[in-house]
Amino acid sequence: MKHETTRVTGGCLCGKVRYEAQVFLKDGYYCHCSICQKVSGQPAEVSVPIKAATLVFPKSTPKYYVSSPHGRRGFCEDCGSRLLWQALDPQDDWMTNVCVGSLDDATEVEPMVHIFVETKLPWYNLDDSLPKLREVEVGSMANVWKQERHTD
Repeated sequence: MKHETTRVTGGCLCGKVRYEAQVFLKDGYYCHCSICQKVSGQPAEVSVPIKAATLVFPKSTPKYYVSSPHGRRGFCEDCGSRLLWQALDPQDDWMTNVCVGSLDDATEVEPMVHIFVETKLPWYNLDDSLPKLREVEVGSMANVWKQERHTD
């Protein structure tokens, strides 16, 4: 992790839901889990982590769908744009992330890792040099993220 946050804005396609947050633009990641594939309609989803307790919605708030025992996904109920993943347990707010496509300016995003690669679609070739972590390895990285995202 690079520990550097940047204030960003973003929102949905129709403009109803807008957000502001401090995010780790240089610590983005590709998620290849089957849930991200299904919800995005893509072979992987690219997200950036949010610094805990910095996400605000100055306009309308998203509608949420609980997609697993651990988290919910926020989206615009009007246009359907997927915006974020948020932990159900407030103590895990450090895990909240926004979809790169929902950022107003995603040009500075730098993915650093692929996660849940064991569920990667077999025809989707990962020909970059980023680390490729299986589910059993993600826990170790999550512990590092947790410590780093609570620092100021």
